[in-house]
Amino acid sequence: MWLWQDVDHFTFNVGERLSGTVDYRDDGQFAPVAEDLALLARERIVELRCRFVDLESVERHMAGRPVGRGLLWEAWNAGVVAALAGDTAAARKRFAAVLEEDPVVPWMDGAQRAARELLDMVHDQGAVRAWVRERISSCRQRLSLESSEPAQGVFAGLL
Repeated sequence: MWLWQDVDHFTFNVGERLSGTVDYRDDGQFAPVAEDLALLARERIVELRCRFVDLESVERHMAGRPVGRGLLWEAWNAGVVAALAGDTAAARKRFAAVLEEDPVVPWMDGAQRAARELLDMVHDQGAVRAWVRERISSCRQRLSLESSEPAQGVFAGLL
């Protein structure tokens, strides 16, 4: 989940189904299944933390993601990362794709409004970093996540 989306629910921006479905019959049958799924999820978290070790690794991942209709969040998140990295051309391209979408639901208006804000500041990395810091802090609060400095981990020294 990219916390700069500043939403009040968890999102799954990177991932895939790790296991098939299992029908619930009773607690005794399902408890070991749930434990196995939790262990699998923990392993996947470690893999993702190793995969996204710095801003460059996140940028490479995002640059390889498709752009096109119906992929608003892919383009939006890639635009944020490009803006953070100082790649103004890539940020403008990705945000342009966001703005080309028809806002058929209210949350799309918000995403497009944010894309316009970022387009206005894409030339100023300090402003982009401040914007991202504020959004991450807000999202952490909305999700009742532990307080944490957003500059830890992937974005150490950047935010």
